[in-house]
Amino acid sequence: MGGWTAAERRAIDDAYRLFGPARLRNCPITPTARQEAFLLLDQFEVFFGGAAGGGKTAALLMAALQYTDVPGYHALMVRTSLAELQLPGNLIDLSQQWLAGGRARWNGDLHQWRFPGPNKTGAGGASLSFGYLADQADVARYAGASFSFLAFDELTRFDELLYRRMLRVLRQPTGVEHGQPARDGTRLNDVPVRVRSASNPGGRHHEWVRARFVDPTSRAEEAIFLPSRLQDNPHLDHDAYTATLAHLPTAERERLLNGDWEIPDDGELFKRDWFPIIEPADIPDRTIAVRYWDLAGTPPSPGNPDPDWTVGLRLDLHPKTGVFYIRNIIRTRNAPGAVEQLVAATAKQDGRQVQIVIEQEPGASGKTVTDRYLKQILRGYTARADRPTGAKDVRAHPVAAAAENSLLRLVRGPNTNAFLDELTAFPHSKHDDCVDALSGAHTHLSTRSHRPARVAVIRGNLPSTIDLARQPLLLGSDDHLEQIANRIGATIWNRPPR
Repeated sequence: MGGWTAAERRAIDDAYRLFGPARLRNCPITPTARQEAFLLLDQFEVFFGGAAGGGKTAALLMAALQYTDVPGYHALMVRTSLAELQLPGNLIDLSQQWLAGGRARWNGDLHQWRFPGPNKTGAGGASLSFGYLADQADVARYAGASFSFLAFDELTRFDELLYRRMLRVLRQPTGVEHGQPARDGTRLNDVPVRVRSASNPGGRHHEWVRARFVDPTSRAEEAIFLPSRLQDNPHLDHDAYTATLAHLPTAERERLLNGDWEIPDDGELFKRDWFPIIEPADIPDRTIAVRYWDLAGTPPSPGNPDPDWTVGLRLDLHPKTGVFYIRNIIRTRNAPGAVEQLVAATAKQDGRQVQIVIEQEPGASGKTVTDRYLKQILRGYTARADRPTGAKDVRAHPVAAAAENSLLRLVRGPNTNAFLDELTAFPHSKHDDCVDALSGAHTHLSTRSHRPARVAVIRGNLPSTIDLARQPLLLGSDDHLEQIANRIGATIWNRPPR
């Protein structure tokens, strides 16, 4: 969505060729290139939408003021509430900064600017009004009014029916000689009747706005979409603003930072409220655990500033209740050597009772990496490789169903928010490392039997049977049971099924 379609480019070029530089009145600042394109378009419907910080609100006000020197011109700008209009940096506040002290007069009761007219008393001039539109009842308040210009700020907050019904206030007198001209000879009937709107992606009414303006397959006839981009606004500290947006959940961040209209709302597969957050002390005793590693070995660099993450997720299962506990999440981006050290240190901290699973990437190189971990880095621990198959979203369905059915708990930790951001944006976000680790750990604990097994001891140096459910150190994979049996000279019977 970063550029114009061929039709939009032609429309802008035609407008510039016909009108020259954008007509500006009562505007104390120079428009950016993208704002000027917005001002040059004379089509009935134009939507300026996308990334935050692109100067959309200022562009709306510029457009509303373009013909305020033409007698009889009236413009209306709306939001869903009067309080929104009055917030710092919003339309009324911005208009005060631009117009106070000039020839226009402000009426606080009407929320309206009046511009001087052609006669000696100054009557008959233009006006700029600010209004609110919360529901269908508010549409009736504008019945009988006529405006040459109508603007919706933050359009995704408006119901589509409100938008369409308000278009009836746009009407213009006809006749070449109608009304007094402005100083440049422009009369009211020369002014194009326009509806202009601006918004970031997201919000309650995102879908109809996207369908009417953004999606070329469903766009309203002759409607123009002008993408808003952060980099188009030279008056903004891009680095500082980008750093601020980085703290937002994934879907919201991508919409505000990159103007992404396609990324869905959080929760397409996972929802945040499916993961109640608990404290470590709330984990019950006698759980069985696995640490699942989804490995990556690339730190950020100028050529690859956002590489994949290495994620090591520990998932505990309480067999008696069937509830899973996401006990700990390690999330880092580092070089292979540092990742190896981290995996080894984590295994030592978890203890030998925690099984370790390493996701094996396809191909010979993937097997080489996992072999090194199993035979060298994790020697002495119960570890195995896992080579998952099938689509990632399909593999994630079982753990999503468990979460939806209140069978997962998330233990509070330093990566809690990053984990939830990734899960709720999946499968449309760039990164899915936490999802892979969670679904892998859940699959491992769910598909391998963890019911008590018994070991018959030949040499008599241990009791004849051992209840492994009461011996966490002995509880593990079949290979682990095999190692135990060999070490104590025992044979295994009532073996858990493979």
